[in-house]
Amino acid sequence: MSATHGLFVAERGSGPAVVFVHGQPGLGTDFDAVATLLVEDHRVIAPDRPGYGASANPALSMAQNAELLAALIEERAASPATVVGHSYGGGVAVLLAAARPDLVSGLVLVDSVGRADSVNVFDHVLAAPVVGETLSAAGLLVLGRVLPRLRDLVSLAPGDMLRSIRVSLPDSSFLEVASKRGRQVWRSFVFEQRALLREIGEVEASLLAIAAPTVVIAGAWDVVVAPSVAASIAESVIGAELIMVDHVGHFVPRDAPDIVARAVRRTETHATPRRADDHTAGSPAGDDQS
Repeated sequence: MSATHGLFVAERGSGPAVVFVHGQPGLGTDFDAVATLLVEDHRVIAPDRPGYGASANPALSMAQNAELLAALIEERAASPATVVGHSYGGGVAVLLAAARPDLVSGLVLVDSVGRADSVNVFDHVLAAPVVGETLSAAGLLVLGRVLPRLRDLVSLAPGDMLRSIRVSLPDSSFLEVASKRGRQVWRSFVFEQRALLREIGEVEASLLAIAAPTVVIAGAWDVVVAPSVAASIAESVIGAELIMVDHVGHFVPRDAPDIVARAVRRTETHATPRRADDHTAGSPAGDDQS
């Protein structure tokens, strides 16, 4: 059986491969606006990570997600690829790029996790037994059904303050995330929240091992992952470029897809060709699933 059996993957286009890694919760379609700008001359690959969307498998740890992405890139002969990670998916992309540099020609980290000191009290609460599961279930209901409607109402009002609220809210696509297989989604969210607490130190340490050309992007109005985290990530990765996007929050792939697409092309201009067997690091070790 294939290592990626049960993983739903949307793929289109031809040319240099770009692999999208969505956040928590999320879907591969979160990158649709970016993919549209690249598909004319790129091969875009957007999986639903385990535990979300059309993928049948339960949620995995961050390291296991990185292993699965490595297997996907190898199975589809998409190496080396530019890997674009958003939010939690950025942490997965970091682990992949550090452990398997032969598979990653460029790295774009968007509103990404990456620093141990950025994990706050609320993150710990969401990971807690019983309480975290209850809050996550309620929170995903609000995320999917209430906040998108609030976003539509706010969009009708002028002013930067209301605009900053609007770009911080999910849109109607999150109804699909939260309502379909809803129980699985919130369980996946809690599982990944606990994985984040266990593995964020490993993600931070892995930043120093990244050799691929890297662009770090953050929305200046991001209230989920503070823009200061992006600045710190960029300082830790040798040669990384930092882009702060004004008037945008946590959903940069949605609200500023052109910035992300240009970052992909920018990493390609700095990429060094590698042979398929040119790597020294092994695959990241996966945690046992709890």
